[in-house]
Amino acid sequence: MALEFREGSFQEERRHVHRELENLEAESLSESLPEGFNVEKSYTSKRGLRAVYSRTSGIMPIFLSVVSGSIWGVLGRKGLMALTTYNGSFLSGVIWANFAACIVMGMAVDSTNLWRELIDSGDYANKGIIGVYVGITTGFCGTLSSFSSVMLEAFNKSADTLPGDYYSYPNSAYGIMEFLSVIIAHMCLSLTGFQIGKHLIDVVDPALPVLSKKFYRTLEKLWIILGLAAFIIIIVLIGVKNDGSWRSWTFACFFAPFGALSRFFLSKYLNPKIKNFPLGTFTANLWGTLLLAIFTLLGRGKLPGNTLSQIVTNVLSCHVLTGLDDGFCGALTTVSTFVVELFGLNTLHSYRYGFYSIASSYIVTMLVLGSYNWTVGLTNPVC
Repeated sequence: MALEFREGSFQEERRHVHRELENLEAESLSESLPEGFNVEKSYTSKRGLRAVYSRTSGIMPIFLSVVSGSIWGVLGRKGLMALTTYNGSFLSGVIWANFAACIVMGMAVDSTNLWRELIDSGDYANKGIIGVYVGITTGFCGTLSSFSSVMLEAFNKSADTLPGDYYSYPNSAYGIMEFLSVIIAHMCLSLTGFQIGKHLIDVVDPALPVLSKKFYRTLEKLWIILGLAAFIIIIVLIGVKNDGSWRSWTFACFFAPFGALSRFFLSKYLNPKIKNFPLGTFTANLWGTLLLAIFTLLGRGKLPGNTLSQIVTNVLSCHVLTGLDDGFCGALTTVSTFVVELFGLNTLHSYRYGFYSIASSYIVTMLVLGSYNWTVGLTNPVC
C-alpha cells in the first residue's frame, strides 16, 4: 500500500511539473512568435505586457522585413521543391521545404544571445517585435513552408489526381490510407524539424555574438534594401520578359509578399480573439487552401461541355496561376508557425487545433476540387 501511494504521488508530481513546464513553454513561444497567440495561463506572469511594435522604429521596418523574408522564402521553397521532386518520389519536395523551415524556426524562437543587447536596451520589449527577427520567422520561415501545398498533395494522393500520375487504387478506400500517409509524414517531419532546430540552437547559442544596436541597424537596412531591390527586379522582369518557364518563379516572388503580409496582419488581429486557438493562423491556412483549390481548378479543370479542352489554355495565364499557387497561397499559409503554435498549446488544445486545421482545410479542398473532378474532370496543366 505504501509503495502504491508513493508511486501515485510521484505520478501526480510529475504531471504537475509537466503542466508548469507547458505553461512556461507556452509563454516563451507566444512572446517569440511575432504574431503571438492567446494561451490560458494557470499562473500570473511576471513579464510585462507585450509591446506591439518597437517604440523607436515603428511598424515600417517590420512591414518591409516581412516583404524581404517572403521573397527569399518562396525562392527557397521553389528551389528545394525543384531539387527534391523526381520521378518515383512518394511525396513532393514541399515536405523538405517544410522540414527546413521548421528547423530554422526552431532555432529562431529559442535564440537569445543574438538579441540580448537590443532587448536589454529597452528599445524592444521582446525579440518578437525586432524587424529582422520578424523577417526571418514570419517572412522567411512562414513562406518557405506551405500548409496549402500539403493539403493539395493530400487531396491529390487520396483522390488519385496527381498530374501525370494515376495509380488506379484497388478501391476508393485506399485513398484514406494515402491521405493519412501524407499528413502523418508531413506533420511528423515538420515537428521533428522544429525540435532539431531547438536542439541546435541550444548548442550554438552561447557561441553566437551579441548584436550591438549600431550593427543591428545596419543589418536591418541591408535586409530591407535587398528585399526591395529584389522586388523591383522582379517587377522589371515581369514587364520586359514574356517568355520562358521561369515566369512562374517571377510571378511567385511578386505575389509572395502580399500573402505573407496578409497572414501576418490576420494573425496579429485574430490570434488574441480566442484562448487556446490561434484563430488568425487558422483563418490564413483555411483561406489560403481554399484559394489554392480554386486556382488549381482553373489551371487543371476540363472545360464543361467539352472535356477535350480545358479552362486555361494560355501558357502565360497558366504561369500567373502557378505564381498565385506558389507565391500568394504558399505565403498566406504556413507550417512553421502552425508547428510553433502546436508546441505552445497544452496537449488537449494542441490536438484540437491541429485536427480542426487539417480537417477543415482538407474538406474545402475536397468540396472545390473533388466535386469538379467527379462531375467534369481534371487534367494536366498546360505549363
